Amino acid sequence: MIAVGQRGLSTDDAAAAAEDPDALARLAERELEPVGLLGLADTPRADAVGLLPALLDQDVGVRLITGDHPVTAIAIADELGMPVTPEQVISSTDWDDLSHREQERAVEDRRVFARMSPEHKVQIVQTLERIGRVCAMVGDGANDAAAIRAASVGIGVASRGSAPARGAADVVLLDGKVGALLDALDEGRQLWRRVQAAVAVLVGGNAGEVAFALIGSAVSGRSPFNPRQLLLVNMLTDALPAAALAVSPTSHNGVATRGPDEAALLRTVAFRGTTTAAGATAAWAMASLTGGPRRASTVALVALIGTQLGQILLDSRSPLVLTTSVGSLAVMTVLISTPGVSQFLGCVPLGPLGWAQGFGSAAAATATAAIAPDLLSRTPGISHTIRELLHAAGNHDRTLSFSDSPVDVLSGGWKE
Repeated sequence: MIAVGQRGLSTDDAAAAAEDPDALARLAERELEPVGLLGLADTPRADAVGLLPALLDQDVGVRLITGDHPVTAIAIADELGMPVTPEQVISSTDWDDLSHREQERAVEDRRVFARMSPEHKVQIVQTLERIGRVCAMVGDGANDAAAIRAASVGIGVASRGSAPARGAADVVLLDGKVGALLDALDEGRQLWRRVQAAVAVLVGGNAGEVAFALIGSAVSGRSPFNPRQLLLVNMLTDALPAAALAVSPTSHNGVATRGPDEAALLRTVAFRGTTTAAGATAAWAMASLTGGPRRASTVALVALIGTQLGQILLDSRSPLVLTTSVGSLAVMTVLISTPGVSQFLGCVPLGPLGWAQGFGSAAAATATAAIAPDLLSRTPGISHTIRELLHAAGNHDRTLSFSDSPVDVLSGGWKE
């Protein structure tokens, strides 16, 4: 709020004020008559309302860093859908009085940081990073540039005077649309889920192949598969189906939904490798009891390829993935059933019993891979162990900090 006043000047006073700014200042110190009040309102951007609650619903911690007065900052937070109490607000003077350990507790407990300078913004970001948070800093002014560069992910909001922030940022939100943060988060998570799914299928499937080969060699004294059969497995599973999975929407099974999670990826690879090896081994054992070694290796080949393709379908059932998976199964069926080609690969054409043994083992292994993670997570002891492993593997929390420029208050990080 700015109070506006006026006073009349004589001709001599006006001439003196025109020549000397100090004379004008002295004249404005007295005999002023009040005219009114001028108010400047920091209104939220149209797409900012509802953004913070949506981020909180996705387990993304939010901290507001502003140069405004604490009372103004509380009002802005409430208007943006994130009500805070005075106890959740800290000012720059209180921040400076804190030790490093107390500042670490403050960034955990406080949600609004008021009267903060550019140096304070950098300190807050660095403190969040120091306690293990993955911090994304959002801002649009020159006062935000240093903090944007210091964060794990710097996000610049395009607006007037935002060139320093955009230059320091890793990601720029064009047209000042801060609501695009939700789209960016979703796109990033989808990308990571696709990478995780493809890696889990490729590494888990190949690990299962190696495990089955070792088991078969240990039992029979020779590898169940010849080089041509191993090449066929890789062509039918690691080529088009895995590539299709990497570019298709996933169904969230067996992969993390928040971002890079090495522990979840390793756990998924272990499940996939174990079930792939178990499915092929079961099919090979059953076929060995009802036929010769070549027939047993053919049935194991069907089970191995079927298990890997089934696990691909666990991660995604998009049209592209379905088409490539069904096509691979069809190619496998034709190659095994065609005399001459089958013998060239080291296989034999199978009868109904052989196909039932192969596809039955693949279905059982795929079903186990689908339900085992959920069953283990519901077991109290194992669930606790998994949580401990996740924590040890560095499954850090995510924090998103928004900054308002203390100078250009009409083009702050979340205001017009």
